[in-house]
Amino acid sequence: MQHLDEILELSRQTGRGQLSPWFDARLHAQVRSGHFLPRTKLEAVGQRLVGQMSDYRQQAGIATAVLGMSGGVDSAVTAALLKQAGWRVIGYTLPIEQEPSETERGIEACRELGLEHVHIDLTEQYQNMVAAMGKLDAALQTSHANQERTRRGNVRARLRMITLYDQAHRWGGLVASTDNFSELGAGFWTLHGDVGDVAPVQALSKSWEIPWMARRYGVPESIWRATPTDGLNIGDGDEAQIGASYLQWDITVFAVTDALRENPSLTESELEVTLDAQQDPAASSIIATVLRKLRATWSKRVNPIALAHPASDRLGMLDRIDTRFFRPAVLRDDRVLSAFPAETAAAGWRLVQRLKNKSIRLVTAESCTAGLLGACVAAEPRSSDVLEGSFITYRPSMKVDVLGVSETLIKERTVYDPDVAAAMAKGALREAEGADLAIAITGVAGPEPDQGKPVGLVYIATQIRGDEARVTECRFQGAPEHIISAAIRKALEMGLVALA
Repeated sequence: MQHLDEILELSRQTGRGQLSPWFDARLHAQVRSGHFLPRTKLEAVGQRLVGQMSDYRQQAGIATAVLGMSGGVDSAVTAALLKQAGWRVIGYTLPIEQEPSETERGIEACRELGLEHVHIDLTEQYQNMVAAMGKLDAALQTSHANQERTRRGNVRARLRMITLYDQAHRWGGLVASTDNFSELGAGFWTLHGDVGDVAPVQALSKSWEIPWMARRYGVPESIWRATPTDGLNIGDGDEAQIGASYLQWDITVFAVTDALRENPSLTESELEVTLDAQQDPAASSIIATVLRKLRATWSKRVNPIALAHPASDRLGMLDRIDTRFFRPAVLRDDRVLSAFPAETAAAGWRLVQRLKNKSIRLVTAESCTAGLLGACVAAEPRSSDVLEGSFITYRPSMKVDVLGVSETLIKERTVYDPDVAAAMAKGALREAEGADLAIAITGVAGPEPDQGKPVGLVYIATQIRGDEARVTECRFQGAPEHIISAAIRKALEMGLVALA
């Protein structure tokens, strides 16, 4: 109960009133499932963020970070983490027709955190810019409608970012982003106005993790207790603009994420029933609000939208060059297990849960997927409880020598055959005595046909110990990486069916 009470108190939900039954039940469940981490784990998260920023500083050879100190908790936490990681941090207060109390909190944060502080009032520059653009559209200067207020707010944010990037160039440093996970989803940030070079707190929830980190890393209480505002005079505080408290927002996003993990093919129209919120009008209304905000801002989160060259992976070429020669190691270390598409990762999570529930261990036998099926399962927390291991039998000789597939069968039919897939599953179970479910994959990933078999032909076998293998023939389309991804996803789905 102490953990729950602390969440309600730090998120400011206590002052807003009691959560409705749906939110209360979900919060309890999400605390148990780990969405709202306890103190000990948050301490480890903070240490890891500080360590990553320290590593980046040393590996990239950049030691100075500039950021706008709005007077809000996000910029203060960002500055505190950077300072803890050994950066030279320069905080800029950049008021533009701003409430003096907000600017004073920004100055206070710089003083209490020991930052270098620079104050530049950009009001005159902002007014000149709006006046100039008002010649194109007079409404920008005179209208108080939401659209024009938002446009003026965006001008403010972009003018501040112009200033910060100029100062970062002056000091040979970088600009720190201050947006958090909840604001990222709600769209409470301006393209090219809030996005800097490094984002230390972008994965932290606004309701619980941001205020906890603020208290932990010495941010003045007057700042992390203050009502969150955009500082742009767009609306009456962040939560008023959302139509929900940050705690309600975070609970809803976590609930939708969990629902998609359980059913990757879920549609938006099915969500309310799936989330079982029909009997709670407040919850139904807020869920609809959250989805509406996410829908309206999705394009900001993938900006710029890059279209692939139809003949080659040009963007991948640059990424490989950067990764190999230039990108700091701290940015490479965690990229390996993040390559699985969301639906595939969700299916992997579901298979791990199903295996745990049935106390069954899995072994995989892979050819064209070269161990990626096993890697997808291994990427899930506690997968060691259910994954016995993987056989990567890429060449025919490995299938024969390791899994006992008939050499005659392969010579007569090639390795791209349903009986070969079945024999691979059977051999995997024979060799892995601790496993009771085997999934085997063999197929032509391309880019060219092989041994008379077309690109995209894949056979997937599942076998429960004591039963016969079940084999499915698949015909996937696309480039090799698309075929491999589709084969992994299909294999995971077949594993779920085998355990039903």
